[in-house]
Amino acid sequence: MTEGPQPGDHAEDRPKDLARDGVESRGRAGRGWTPPVRPDPVSLIEQRQKDLRLPLRGWVVPFAALGTVAGLFFALSTVFDLLLGANFTGRGLVDALLSIEPSQATNTLGSLGEIMAAVLGLALTVSSIIVQLAATRFTPIVTSLFLRDRTNQRVLSFFVVCNIYVLWINFVVGPASVPSWGVLVSMLLMTASLLLLFPYFVFVFNFLEPDSIISRITTDGLAASTPYRGRGRSSIGTRQREATQGVEHLANIGLNAVQQQDKNIASSATNALSNYAIYYGDTKAGMVNTWHSIPDWNRQSPDFVSLSDEAVDDLRNRGIWLEWKILRQYQMLYGEGLERMKDLCYLIAINTRRLGEAAARHGDLPALDLSIKFFNTYLRATINANDIRTCYNILHQYRQLGEFVIEHLDTNPEDLILDEPMSMTSTLTVTIGAPAGDLSELERRGLEIARYMRYYSGIAFGRNMAFITEVIAHDVGALCAKAFHTDSQFHDELLATFLRVDDSTETAASDTTLQGVRRAQVKLATTYMLNGAESLARRIQADMKDEPAERMMGIWQLLAALRTREFWEVNDRGSNFDYLTDEQKGQLPVFFSWFPALNKVALEALRTGAFEPPGAPKIVANTP
Repeated sequence: MTEGPQPGDHAEDRPKDLARDGVESRGRAGRGWTPPVRPDPVSLIEQRQKDLRLPLRGWVVPFAALGTVAGLFFALSTVFDLLLGANFTGRGLVDALLSIEPSQATNTLGSLGEIMAAVLGLALTVSSIIVQLAATRFTPIVTSLFLRDRTNQRVLSFFVVCNIYVLWINFVVGPASVPSWGVLVSMLLMTASLLLLFPYFVFVFNFLEPDSIISRITTDGLAASTPYRGRGRSSIGTRQREATQGVEHLANIGLNAVQQQDKNIASSATNALSNYAIYYGDTKAGMVNTWHSIPDWNRQSPDFVSLSDEAVDDLRNRGIWLEWKILRQYQMLYGEGLERMKDLCYLIAINTRRLGEAAARHGDLPALDLSIKFFNTYLRATINANDIRTCYNILHQYRQLGEFVIEHLDTNPEDLILDEPMSMTSTLTVTIGAPAGDLSELERRGLEIARYMRYYSGIAFGRNMAFITEVIAHDVGALCAKAFHTDSQFHDELLATFLRVDDSTETAASDTTLQGVRRAQVKLATTYMLNGAESLARRIQADMKDEPAERMMGIWQLLAALRTREFWEVNDRGSNFDYLTDEQKGQLPVFFSWFPALNKVALEALRTGAFEPPGAPKIVANTP
C-alpha cells in the first residue's frame, strides 16, 4: 500500500464483510434484517489496554493529596507565625513573595535549579533502571515502547521544560532586573515536579506490568495487520514488519518466561498470540492482495528461510503467511514447554484449537488446514518425547476441533457471504435462502483429523505408548458419534477409519491395548443401537467376531460395572473413557447376544434385566 487514500476508500481495500452489508441489506430489505455491526478488533485490544493504563485519578488524587498536605503544613506554620511572630506580618509575606531582592532571587533560583535537576535525574535514573530490568526479563522492545509512550514523553518533557525555565530565569537575574513573578512561577513549577514524582513512578510500574506490555505489543501488531486505523499511508512492507515484529516480541516474552519458569507470563503471551491470530482472521479479507506477498527480508527470517520455494508460494497463494508465523512461534514454545513447562503445551493446544475454530467459522480452509498440520506436528514431537500425559491432553483438544468442524453449528451465518467466498482464501460459498452445500468441506476436515489420529496411534504403539492407541480409539469413536448425530455424509468413512484403529495392535501381543480399543467400539455400538442404527452396530460386531469369548466377556463385565462418569484422578477430560449411561448399558446384552459363544448368557441377562453377564464375579470399577 503506497502513499494515497486511506483503507476503505477503494473496494479492494474494504473488508468484504463490510462491503457485503450493503448488498445484504438491499437483498433483505423489508424483512426487518439489520446488518451486523462488526467491532474493530484493534478497538477491542485498545479497550483492554485502557483498562491496564493508569487512570486519570491515579495522577490527580496523589498529586492533590500530597499538595494539600504540604499546603496545610505551610498554612499552619504561617498562621502560627502571624499569631506569635513579632516580625511576621501578612503584608510582609506578600512582599516576600512578590518583591524579591537580587541576592535573594539568585540564592533561591540557584537552589531551585539544583532541586529541579535532581528531580529530572531521579526520574530518569529510576525509570531507566526499571525499564532495563523489564527489557531483560521480557523483550528489548520494552525500551522502545516506554520511550514512545505519550504519557511518559509528556511527563519527562515537563521536567525538562521546568529545568530550562529555571535556568533562564536564573540567567536574567541582575541588579536592574529582578523577575519576582519568574521566581514565583519557578517555585510553583518545582512544587508541581515534586508532586508528580510519586504518580509518575506509579505509572512506570503500571506500564511495565506484563499484561500491559503484552497488550501494547498486540495492539501495535494488530493496527498494522488490519485494514483499520488509518494506516493507508504506511507501505505494505512497513506494516508487514510491524506485524511480524509484534508476533516475534510476544514469542520472545513467552520464551523468556518459560526459561524463567514464570507460568503466568508464558500463558499471557501464548494467549495473546492466539487473540492476535483470531482478530487478524476477522478482517484479513479486507487487506489488499499485496499484503499476502512474502518479501525477501521476511523470506530470510528463521520461520521461512528453511522452506522450499514451492512451500513459500503455497503460503502466499493461500494467504496464510501470518498464521504460519504465529503457529511457528507456537511450535518453538511447544518444544521448550515439553522440557520445562508441560502445562504450556496444553495451553498451546487449546489456542491452536481456537485458531482452527475461528478459521472454520470464516470458512478459511487454508488456515484451518494449517492448524491441523501443526496439531500433527505437536503429536509427533510429543510421541518422540514419549510423553504420554501431554499426548493425552493434546488429543483431547484435537478431538474437540474435529467435533467442531463436523458439527459446524457455531459457524456464524453472517460470515456466509452472498455469492462470494467466505474469505479471500475460502472455497465456501452460499446464496441467501439456499443451503450451504459446500460446508461439507468442513466436515471432510473431521474425517481427515480421524485419519491422522489413526496414523499416530500406530506410531505411538510402535514406541510402546499403548495407552495412546486406546485414547485415540475413544476419540475417533467420539468423532463417529458426533458425525452420526449430525447426519454427516462422511460418517461411513469415519466408521471405517475407527474400525481400523486396532490394525497395529492385532498382530502384537498386547491384550490390554486391544481390549481398550474394543471397549471403545462397544461403546459406540451402544450409541448406534440406542438410536435405532442396528446395522451400524452390527458392522462393529462383525469387526470383532473372532475375538475370544473370555476377552469379550471381560469387556462386557467391565463396561457394565462402571458406575460413575468421573474419573478418580484430576484430568482435563473430566470423565472416564468407559462410562456408559444406564440406557447404553441396557444395550450390552443385546449386542453381546450377536456373538454365538455369548448368546446364551446374553439372553439370560435380557430375561432378568441385568446389565452384567449372569454368574460373572462381581468387580468394582472406577477404583484402583
